[in-house]
Amino acid sequence: MRRRMAAAAKPNPAHFALAKLEENLGERLFVCTQNVDNLHEQAGSRGVVHMHGELFKSRCDSCTRPPFVDTEVHELPIELPRCSCGGGIRPHICWFGEVPFELETVFRSLDRSTVFMAIGTSGTVEPAASFAAHLRGRARTIYVGPEEPSNRFPFAECHLAKAGEALPKLLELA
Repeated sequence: MRRRMAAAAKPNPAHFALAKLEENLGERLFVCTQNVDNLHEQAGSRGVVHMHGELFKSRCDSCTRPPFVDTEVHELPIELPRCSCGGGIRPHICWFGEVPFELETVFRSLDRSTVFMAIGTSGTVEPAASFAAHLRGRARTIYVGPEEPSNRFPFAECHLAKAGEALPKLLELA
């Protein structure tokens, strides 16, 4: 169901604005998302870190086989796919209670950041909810989203609007 819904989704103007910014800044822009869809990539971004995984990839729950592209939509009832090692194949997703992916990469990038922008997040899911506090006083911290996040305090700027409307305008000014 999740893959079917995600496959129907399309990038909004915020995704395209970030892809254009990446085109201009190259590796100086670090895009990290909690979302498991591929909307950033559909918009043209190439260097996205998916800290909660990627819905259109799967991995073995037993061996070290690397994650692989998997767009299969399984209908219930199903027999779960198996790896050649005998382990179960599962979505390449970080479920609640599991450690997010690439946290070392994320924190290295945060520690080099001069500007941090959180876009469209509730500000409640850890560890990402603490990123702005981690940078407070060391980087310009900006929030863009339709509602004030629960972690509002560490943001120097808070732009309350839909990301697809506000972000393209904000990035034109940058």
